[in-house]
Amino acid sequence: MASNGAKNFLQQVLNIVTKEGGFDRCISQMRIVSAEKGRCVAEVKLEKEHANRSGAMHGGYTATLVDAVTTLALLTVNQETPGVSVDLNVSYMKAAKTGDEILINAELLKSGKTLAFLSADIVNKETGALIARGSHTKDFGVIIRRSKKTCISEWKM
Repeated sequence: MASNGAKNFLQQVLNIVTKEGGFDRCISQMRIVSAEKGRCVAEVKLEKEHANRSGAMHGGYTATLVDAVTTLALLTVNQETPGVSVDLNVSYMKAAKTGDEILINAELLKSGKTLAFLSADIVNKETGALIARGSHTKDFGVIIRRSKKTCISEWKM
């Protein structure tokens, strides 16, 4: 998948899932910076809605970013289905605060017949400081085995 084509495709996917409502609305302000085979870089400016009471990025939002952007990286090589999470781990290194712009760099490490192993680093866009590092394992075969109705090719873009 060509770089511009991948970026445009992922931005369309992101727009669809965030406009449908539900939990994915929390990533609606995220933008795709770049995408290529097995990789996705996204950015977001942290707002009050992304913060805990201390004004720092909420840990749950951090985990959501790891989940979302690694899934987008997977979609650059497997556009049939985003799959389901079977493991998600986040190590929190440094706080990010409201107003900070962050980058989420996700990469597909390995993909087999049904499992994909991905990683993501969340960094401060201005300083490059590592905020969090995540790992994500996805089973994209389970949905294919159950139903083809969740294939991305059937989404309205």
